[in-house]
Amino acid sequence: MIFLTLSIFVSILFGISFKLIAINKINSFQTIIVNYIVAGSLGFLTSKSNVTPLNAVEQPWFYFALGLGLVFIGSLFVISETTAKLGISVAQVANRMSVVIPISLAILFYGDSITAFKIIGIILAIIAVYLVSHKQNSDMPQQKNWWLFPLIIFICSGIIDSTINYAQRNLLNDENFDAFLSTIFSTAFLFGVIVLLYQLIIKKEKFQLKSIPAGIILGIINYGTMFFIIKALNSKILEPSALFPINNLSILTLATIVSVIVFKEKLSKKNWLGIALSLMAILILGIFPLLTD
Repeated sequence: MIFLTLSIFVSILFGISFKLIAINKINSFQTIIVNYIVAGSLGFLTSKSNVTPLNAVEQPWFYFALGLGLVFIGSLFVISETTAKLGISVAQVANRMSVVIPISLAILFYGDSITAFKIIGIILAIIAVYLVSHKQNSDMPQQKNWWLFPLIIFICSGIIDSTINYAQRNLLNDENFDAFLSTIFSTAFLFGVIVLLYQLIIKKEKFQLKSIPAGIILGIINYGTMFFIIKALNSKILEPSALFPINNLSILTLATIVSVIVFKEKLSKKNWLGIALSLMAILILGIFPLLTD
């Protein structure tokens, strides 16, 4: 249970980090780039496999990691912007409710059963993402378009979970899973550097030195989110179908409490309804089926 508890704690800290980055006016994209080289390095340093940055391209899962690297850096930037503009709770709901995508794909391609619980849970999750992303803020530019950011988080997080799930089923083992994740982090860093060079050389933007320490801290936390959830899965204390909903439910609930108490985020009735529906969806998808077995 210790690894599950640490996974929840670190994931909440990860979400809070983006709020602190915005408050301190640190360049989020530059911070994300530094974060990925730190997270990737930690993974390779702690890996039990013989995979290194030099021979990763020879691995059968390399092209999956390459594609995920692009999705990772894109989605993390959107999460950062969403947290800064719409709040922690919105970003967390969109991120955590993406669990419905791998569940849906498991039904379509892996032969998982179709149940009333799953159908109701998926419908509730989609409604929840829409409701929780609705903000009544006259100062927000282009308000009508901001719902796209939570939607992008929802889709990208679902792609990440589904692809990692496929790779874990077909291409990975316990020894090389951390190397796979580190390759994703490293390729995300390389994609980010390309964009950063364009910003510095062509657009003449300045590099913020304070994004380096911020990125180092974020990278350690980011690696921890993956490390502890994998450790929790390997501990076999709970089946994945129960562990993931409990993990997501706890993160979502506690992150919302932090956003309201610490950062004074104001939530409308629609936002609260969306959060309530998201909690119901996670319970229906992960907990209720276990109680009826």
